[in-house]
Amino acid sequence: MSEPLYGHDLLGLLVEKGGTCSVEELRAASAAVHGPSAIYCNCHGDSFDFDGVLAFLGSKGKVRVVGGSVSLGMAPACQH
Repeated sequence: MSEPLYGHDLLGLLVEKGGTCSVEELRAASAAVHGPSAIYCNCHGDSFDFDGVLAFLGSKGKVRVVGGSVSLGMAPACQH
């Protein structure tokens, strides 16, 4: 069984991209590193696919998605 993926794992990929990139570029990076059907979770155990975790992170202010681009938000990531 593999280690669970958390939203901050996706945030780490975004940081590696300089903090901003297209959603599709981040999707491709996620697929390359974690596999195309990776499942992310949050600290409460809720599970998300790529689009779901991106929406979740956006709702928490951790990322901002505008016009097909994603960038780091103002809210800090958790410390897991």
